[in-house]
Amino acid sequence: MAAKEPKKLAIFYILKAPENHSCYEKRYSQSQIIDLVYDDYGMKLDRKTIRHNLSMLIEAGFPLKYEEHHRTNKKGQQENILTNWYYEHEQKFDDSELQIMIDSLIFSNFLPQTHCRDIVKKIAELGSEGSRKTLERSYDSVHQRPVNKQMFYTVSILSEAISLRKKVTFSYCDYDTDLKFHPRLNDNKTPGLYSVSPYKLMSINGRYYMLGKNDSHDSLSTFRIDRIKDIFLTEQNAVSVRSVKGCENGIDLAEFAVFHPNMWGGDYAPVRSSARDILWMI
Repeated sequence: MAAKEPKKLAIFYILKAPENHSCYEKRYSQSQIIDLVYDDYGMKLDRKTIRHNLSMLIEAGFPLKYEEHHRTNKKGQQENILTNWYYEHEQKFDDSELQIMIDSLIFSNFLPQTHCRDIVKKIAELGSEGSRKTLERSYDSVHQRPVNKQMFYTVSILSEAISLRKKVTFSYCDYDTDLKFHPRLNDNKTPGLYSVSPYKLMSINGRYYMLGKNDSHDSLSTFRIDRIKDIFLTEQNAVSVRSVKGCENGIDLAEFAVFHPNMWGGDYAPVRSSARDILWMI
């Protein structure tokens, strides 16, 4: 059926074949482009058609690149040969930017090892052909860390709750020496259920946190997202952030990070040092 497609699609196929298969490090001659079009779309083209349509695509401004060579034909005449064609893909990030993103993931402590490696590999695929393998090797540095398989689901629910201004409920856990979750218990030694109005998500010190108001506290609380389990989006409206003690003007994440470098809750106050007055957490 593909062989019966109208010839007017030829120019589209001639563009898509290099776009799908070529890059700076992997180029094709016109005869090889003929093979690509036939393999992908079942349309048999001749060299004249390929040459004519490639010229039209270049004139139209498509990012097709090539090398130009000069040779003498059988009649002793000089002619130009255009070969080594490739599609110049737009690269949104340079390799150094991708490396920074990968390093940020590797040195984070909240992503499960398997998920971290998967994301690193996806980022590496955005790099140039020559750098891709080097970037991929970075995931060999991903170390074992405690696993919370609900991590991405938790982030999704929290993002939705913040957008809809709804409360969430969840179990809050601690890791033990067995690297497993153990829910925090109530006074009656049963797993406690937290009810929280979430406001902000932030990453600091290699951890990922949610800032919100716990129903059982008046001030802002911080929760490590990798310790949240069995989260549920409720129909209850969240408490307005401006009604929370210390957040009358909202939450300035930059300021919060300065005065809460370890993401502990509570107020800050000036304390006397033998050398100078400093602000410190209490």
